[in-house]
Amino acid sequence: MPSETKLSLFDACGMAIGGMVGGGIFAVLGEAVMTSGNAAFISLGLGGVLALITGIVYSKLTIQFDESGGEFVFIEHIAGARFAGTISWFLLLGYVFTISLYAYTFGAYAGRLFGLGSGPNALLGSIVIMVIVGLNLSGVKKSGISEDILVYTKIIILIGLIGVGFINVSPDKVYPIVNMGIGSTVKAGALVFVAYEGFQLLTYDYNTIENHKKNLPRAVVISITTVIAIYILIAFVLTGSLSPDVISHHKETVLAMLAEPVLGQFGILVVLVAAVFSTASAILATTFAIARLAKRIAADGQLPHQLTSLQRAGLPVYFTFLVATLAIIVQFFGNLEQITTFSSLVFLFVFSIVNFMGYKHAIYEGWKSSLPVAGAVGCFSAMGVLLYETYASNKETVFIVGGIAIVLLVCREAYIWGHSKYI
Repeated sequence: MPSETKLSLFDACGMAIGGMVGGGIFAVLGEAVMTSGNAAFISLGLGGVLALITGIVYSKLTIQFDESGGEFVFIEHIAGARFAGTISWFLLLGYVFTISLYAYTFGAYAGRLFGLGSGPNALLGSIVIMVIVGLNLSGVKKSGISEDILVYTKIIILIGLIGVGFINVSPDKVYPIVNMGIGSTVKAGALVFVAYEGFQLLTYDYNTIENHKKNLPRAVVISITTVIAIYILIAFVLTGSLSPDVISHHKETVLAMLAEPVLGQFGILVVLVAAVFSTASAILATTFAIARLAKRIAADGQLPHQLTSLQRAGLPVYFTFLVATLAIIVQFFGNLEQITTFSSLVFLFVFSIVNFMGYKHAIYEGWKSSLPVAGAVGCFSAMGVLLYETYASNKETVFIVGGIAIVLLVCREAYIWGHSKYI
């Protein structure tokens, strides 16, 4: 690959930050605040620490195997192709739910932007999925420069919101901090963990990063710490400047309300536009990521080759349509809590496996070996807390999540049984 087509450190940071901030904070902030109250900034910080540990482990494993492909490659090399295939099926479904989450959020912000209310949210979300899939398959290419501009413009807008929010922060809204209990604080951190999904996009594009062995770990640490800081500050000024009633009433588009006290309707409009573009670009980036992962899995016989055999503009046509269809179904029949819960559970599960693989592969020696252990235990524990707390408050969500997981496992086992001669 010519050097001019390589991703610089700046580009790589933009890709990772865009993958996280793209739809994450717009999609899950309301859920975080509704779950943990004033401690939402602590919840996002807890999730960020787990993401940072996991990101460091991802970087180390990627460099050691010196191959693009992310978690599928790690697990395949360490634990075998079948186990890697099973974990990757869960990851693919997690991406489907993530696309659905971004589409759901797009519908909420777009509906408010165009004065349509919340009624057509799912319809608007479905439309944006179909439009983006159509653009992808038609061969429309992303520009690295325009992508950088979009990402860093979003960062500037979010930093501006933080500044505006601090003007209206009042102590009587900030305290008490842990006003909904420690359990709820931890649950919220696990619930919104999907907001940190995205840094692993760098491992899929590892070979396209300039001086990748040096710049990959740099980009991962810079991007995740930047996003942690933005998320914590946004959550703090939100709960410190808006009343619980306002937050509850505008839960799905609460970020837009942060600018209203100082900038009025203009501020709301800016955030609404930014959210629409952010969630749409997040769908675009996730669609590309899931397509790359699917092709890699299918190449090793761990996914039906029929799904990836026909390609257009570098994307597997049938697989892309399947993902779009499932994402549309999910956002029509699932609510925001259910979609967020399943997405976060999947990524916590996969990241706990990746961290354990890092420990098993002995990527660190001595006291440093505790890093992947801490990541594995932390992600797995967060998953347990999320399941327990969700079961205590909404058993139906846990049953739905469990049912989906069982169906996926049955389908995976049926595939393995039918292709046992080849895999």
